[in-house]
Amino acid sequence: MRIDAIFTDLDAHTLDPARPRARKIGVLNSRIVGFDEELDGISADRVESLGGASVLPGFHDAHCHTAWFGLTLASVDVTALPGGLADVYAELEQAAATTPAGEWINATGYAHRDYDGQYPDLARLDEITGDRPLFMRQTSGHAAIVNTEAMRRAGILAEGFEEPVGGKVVRDAAGHPTGLLEETAQALVQDLIRPYSLDTLVEAIDLATAYYAKEGITSFGECGIAYGWIGHSPIEISAYLRAREEGKLRARAQLMPQADGLHPIAANSADGFGIGLDAGLRTGLGDDLLSIGPVKFFMDGAMSGETAAMRENYAGKDHPGYLQDDPEVLRQQILHTYASGWSVAVHAIGDAAVDAAIENIVDAQNRYGRRAVPNRIEHAAMVHDEHLATLAEHGIVVTPQAAFADGIGDGMNRSLGPQRRRLLYRAKSFVDAGVLLAGSSDRPCADGNVLRGIEAFVTRATREGDVMGSAVESLSVDEAIAAYTVNAAAGSGQGQDKGTLSRGKLADFVALETHPGNVAPEEISKIPIRATVLGGTYTHQLP
Repeated sequence: MRIDAIFTDLDAHTLDPARPRARKIGVLNSRIVGFDEELDGISADRVESLGGASVLPGFHDAHCHTAWFGLTLASVDVTALPGGLADVYAELEQAAATTPAGEWINATGYAHRDYDGQYPDLARLDEITGDRPLFMRQTSGHAAIVNTEAMRRAGILAEGFEEPVGGKVVRDAAGHPTGLLEETAQALVQDLIRPYSLDTLVEAIDLATAYYAKEGITSFGECGIAYGWIGHSPIEISAYLRAREEGKLRARAQLMPQADGLHPIAANSADGFGIGLDAGLRTGLGDDLLSIGPVKFFMDGAMSGETAAMRENYAGKDHPGYLQDDPEVLRQQILHTYASGWSVAVHAIGDAAVDAAIENIVDAQNRYGRRAVPNRIEHAAMVHDEHLATLAEHGIVVTPQAAFADGIGDGMNRSLGPQRRRLLYRAKSFVDAGVLLAGSSDRPCADGNVLRGIEAFVTRATREGDVMGSAVESLSVDEAIAAYTVNAAAGSGQGQDKGTLSRGKLADFVALETHPGNVAPEEISKIPIRATVLGGTYTHQLP
């Protein structure tokens, strides 16, 4: 018998209890056909030595924003600049000098917590940009900073302007816009830029997934496409199809449409359709490389900007954040979508939003049953003890982002105060309660390097030397690895094909200089990645 490839000289931690370790991996038609002695007497078209590398199943980021990340790679980056706002202004000045009059300046990575809680001065932005409209996205994605020209074009300055549902144009004490747009208000300006062309999106996917390959990522969930403030084009799926056809999709993508695009479907009354996308498109369509996942819903905003919906006011503030719409409207949207065959992934960060998300998902499942692709709560940042058993019992997946610890962990701790912070981005409590925790980054809202994410699950270390939430929520190294492999695959409804290195599963794996358990926790992110293999073919390989 002859197969496609045999990878040798490796130490594979398979995460499959039936065969925990292996020294050789055989591949045929993109799948694993055997290990070690099972390959005796079998020849291969390629024999690839991994030089003694430690091998893990390919990393799976269950919640990220890939096209958005790719676009940021070509934008002005103002992430945590060392010179403070002066450096931000300098970067924008440089961009303005090379941007034709009337054309857009796009910037990304601004986080007010990196600049002592300050936002850029609108008058200074106007001075720098002139008649060039500015759209500068906050790292969280839940707010943006714009200049006067952008607001003028968007109609924000017009008499009789009304704020959109689920968003806010922030104003000063005199009632004048400051340039800060929260949540859905961003779309007022974004819609002047969008839709992006397919050429632009394919290039973004190319840049992003090439980056992923260098980090050992073989699968990802593209969380929120095509519609709403998080989408880039109503034909965004076509960009992924083109990227695939042109060899520019270097990881397996599960695409999750944003709920804003759902609408009533005039199907036969016997089919029980509520709302959906045209032609009956729903969760489950696709193949091993490109598939359609759950619908992404927003219940609330972000903890970093204190727009997430809380049961009680933020510490020292007179407000608890807000939901994106009337609670009953959101509930009916979720129920109608689920009735139409879609699984749902509900963004819920504040505990009030999590309360509603759990109630709605449980209601939907009780009415219509469970799905092969499980329902999820994206972020699940503030989950009370009373909900742990419910999540486990109903098989609801959670996707908390440990990587938030470094960038915004200190600020979130302060926003919650000492009594509530123990609930922040829990991890160990989920694992111990039997709740499936899928590893994810929310990239580009946080660092998407999976090894750094594993490290953050273990240390929970913040930039100021504290821990995010509580140290009791730290995971072991093995639990953190499982989050980004076994659990992420299962949480995406794809555990039958990936997540472990097992015979019959896809030959997706990452070769590391050493196993993360062999180094100090704070050194995990520094482990070199020697190679990334997708379906038995290298997507990344060190010289």
